[in-house]
Amino acid sequence: MRNKSTLIGTFALIFMFSIQFPFKLVSQEKLSANTPLIEVNGKTVKLGSAIIAFTKIREANRGIDEKTIFSQIIQQLINEELLSQNIKKENGLTKLSIEHETRSAKAAQMVSKVLKNFPPENLVKTVYEDIKKNTINNLEYNASHILLKSEDEANAVLEKLNDNNFEEMAEKNSIGPSGKNGGNLNWFDLNKMVPEFSTAVMVLEEGKISQPVKTQFGWHIIKLNKTRAKKLPELNEMSNKIANQLRQKKLNEYLETLAKNAKIDFVGKDINPNEITNFQLLEKIDK
Repeated sequence: MRNKSTLIGTFALIFMFSIQFPFKLVSQEKLSANTPLIEVNGKTVKLGSAIIAFTKIREANRGIDEKTIFSQIIQQLINEELLSQNIKKENGLTKLSIEHETRSAKAAQMVSKVLKNFPPENLVKTVYEDIKKNTINNLEYNASHILLKSEDEANAVLEKLNDNNFEEMAEKNSIGPSGKNGGNLNWFDLNKMVPEFSTAVMVLEEGKISQPVKTQFGWHIIKLNKTRAKKLPELNEMSNKIANQLRQKKLNEYLETLAKNAKIDFVGKDINPNEITNFQLLEKIDK
């Protein structure tokens, strides 16, 4: 019932635009730290750079499979290369000085430039006021539900429900993850749920059970347990979070523009994602 939101902040303030990479494995004997991995506007980024990037994040990403991390690092390297190439055009640094900076440092410098003095205080305040206006009813809801595949199944369960057996019926019949908890969804805002579910909850009285409600997830029987007034945090408590979200949005838009005007080729698509842990390649790097 909860809307899925975009997830991942492995690399701070670096937008992960969506590129699908077809992985095909290449023989390890043919690899070195200098093996080309990606090309951005004709500039080659090598496998060794990806391995170095992995060394900086591996502790925080234990348990995540190499293919996922490999894809994220490739996106990171593309973004950094886009930013580092663009800084040459925009801030007048000589080619010699840029050659002595790392890609990450150049990318960070460009990020600082793009986000300088952003966002202004009045924009943060405007966003805060919009959040206040869009907080439905200023209420939070505690509800339980039983999720079923079809309307017929939902009606059959509804006929057997009474005031005392909702949790038992949820545990027995619900196909949703909350079934094991008696269907309880805990406290939530209506704007965090899909519209059909929110509408059904909003018109229920406490302790009452809904008729079957259809959403993209299936058919729901909903019981409203309790409601309570929601207190929105003050502006000074939310300003940092709002500002960070605005910075991320601005940087995402900037990177999207760079990516649309760039030629990006994943020339290392045959490299096994497991090679991201092959530190021996760094030891063999040409000096």
